[in-house]
Amino acid sequence: MLVEWRLDPVYIVNNWTDELLDLMTEKLVKRKKPTMEPKDPDGVTADELAMRSNGMIKVVRHVD
Repeated sequence: MLVEWRLDPVYIVNNWTDELLDLMTEKLVKRKKPTMEPKDPDGVTADELAMRSNGMIKVVRHVD
């Protein structure tokens, strides 16, 4: 959190109100939330998953 704002904790304690800290934290969570949410795996085919895995997953099709 402090890295995001590039501020020293002492500065925040001495200069920010509780309301400002709450607001800044809320805005930070809103910015980070889209990157933190897991992607919906539904609708992804085995071929797409294999392609995205950069060779770590191999798809083998069995013909009966």
